[in-house]
Amino acid sequence: MTKKNFTIQKMAAVGLLSALVFIFSGVRIQFGEVAAVHLGNGFCALAGLLFGPGVGGLASGIGSMLYDFTNPAYIAESWITFLTKFALGFVAGLIARRGLPSLRKDVLAAAAGSFTYVALYLLKSFIIKFWVEGQAWGAVATQLAAKGVTSCINAVAAIVVATLLAQAIRPALRRAHLLQV
Repeated sequence: MTKKNFTIQKMAAVGLLSALVFIFSGVRIQFGEVAAVHLGNGFCALAGLLFGPGVGGLASGIGSMLYDFTNPAYIAESWITFLTKFALGFVAGLIARRGLPSLRKDVLAAAAGSFTYVALYLLKSFIIKFWVEGQAWGAVATQLAAKGVTSCINAVAAIVVATLLAQAIRPALRRAHLLQV
């Protein structure tokens, strides 16, 4: 995204969507002691679906990184969160921008972005647990399996949230001339 293409409207979209990602990252549905699903990833994917890879990536990364700043346990890894969540919004936006919007493409784009994030999150977890902390392979594998299940549930929730909201919001954004297609 060049300076020439980064308009006031795109800056406003990044700000608004970053705020939504931040807020909905805190909306959690707890499953048992360990697993929780949050709606932040749905808004990361939504940003990409509606506004493309640049705005989608920035809004996803900024909103998620700022959420990490609210918990001292996550601050040190906030830069990693920026990169992995940026990838979620960017990939979703990249796929969503090809051709005309459709429900099928929204699902595919949200799924690609969400599962890109899951893969990057599990890779980060593996590197930290195995290489940095030096945990035994069995312990790391057990943790990755649990994180993988929870992350996949989160991904499915993100796909549903992003797809439904995109289908509902896109017509209004077109009428307001905030979307090109």
